[in-house]
Amino acid sequence: MRVVSLAEQYPGPFATMLLADMGADVVLVERPRGGDPTRRFSGHFEALNRNKRSIAVDLKQDAGRAVFLDLVAGADVLIEGFRPGVMARLGLDPVELQRRFPDLVCASVSSFGQTGPLGARGGHDLSVQGLAGYVQPGDRPAPAPLPLADIASAMFAALGIVSALLGRERGGRASRVDVSMLDSLVSWRSTAIVSALNGLAPAPYPPEDPGYGVFAVGTGGELFTLSIAGEDHQWHALCTVLGRPDMATIEVSAREARREELSAWLAETLRGADPRDLEAALAGRGVGFGLVNDDAGVAKDPQVVARGVIAPVTGAPGLRVVRQPVLFDDRSGPITRPAPKLGEHTREILAELGYAPSKVEDLLLGVVVAASEEQEMSRG
Repeated sequence: MRVVSLAEQYPGPFATMLLADMGADVVLVERPRGGDPTRRFSGHFEALNRNKRSIAVDLKQDAGRAVFLDLVAGADVLIEGFRPGVMARLGLDPVELQRRFPDLVCASVSSFGQTGPLGARGGHDLSVQGLAGYVQPGDRPAPAPLPLADIASAMFAALGIVSALLGRERGGRASRVDVSMLDSLVSWRSTAIVSALNGLAPAPYPPEDPGYGVFAVGTGGELFTLSIAGEDHQWHALCTVLGRPDMATIEVSAREARREELSAWLAETLRGADPRDLEAALAGRGVGFGLVNDDAGVAKDPQVVARGVIAPVTGAPGLRVVRQPVLFDDRSGPITRPAPKLGEHTREILAELGYAPSKVEDLLLGVVVAASEEQEMSRG
């Protein structure tokens, strides 16, 4: 499957990274001058754009749009991340593209979707989090520590694209996939919103069980998580390890009622424990727990290592990335190339489309397309 991507920043690149790791030929169509704005953050761009190719094309020129249409003619998917209306102003309205190329799945990822009163408004993750109820009132309201709207919409976009391709392959028409960052975050809050709308009892998050939290352990204050969420057997095991069998029989309803008292007791007790001894004592007892890792610790964590989550890029010795998390028959797709330089594959892709070398040179001279500096220098 060939996926042509006009999506920049975070959601589209994350979605196409998932597809590329599963074997899709993902072609980034970037602006000749600068490309994706996140190229200025080398780690961000590298993380989301491995296994892809880049062609730099000026879509504001007629000749550039002609190149783009030739590329799309042989593609299975087009994904774009502009505000609604931008594609139409470029003369590349997805509705018109599908009329011209009936088998093309068109996916649009935007802040608020293709319809509705906010459809044409731009916005980044923080604004979407606020509208979706993630920024809670308080002394210092703040967003989540991750761009949740970007990540949620990326995953829904990948799911939508794969579903549309399956429908097409089973004899249906190629769909237009409309993914809204706001819709995606509202979907993630389903349990809270459904409870509020229908007068039903929500499951609080974080849970009110005092055995659920982050605690400082030992004299060094190493952070340690406990994730007991109503499981009496886990509480029993924890209290036994901590030498308080008298507390082991306190059931969840009583623990929640005595949350403040028991949380204070746990905090004091754990400050006097050795984190390694505690980890060894709890292992195998069915208690949800774990040390808190920083980024370097995540990469070295034995479970992460055993699962091969940190993977080498075979085409770039020494470069390591995070593989996509789905395994098929215990295997993940290979990561064979690092993120491309801007226009690194311009000549290669134009040749695949049947452009004669002289035509390619004319396009380069007219700055309709661009090739990477390294590529041009290697040609002498």
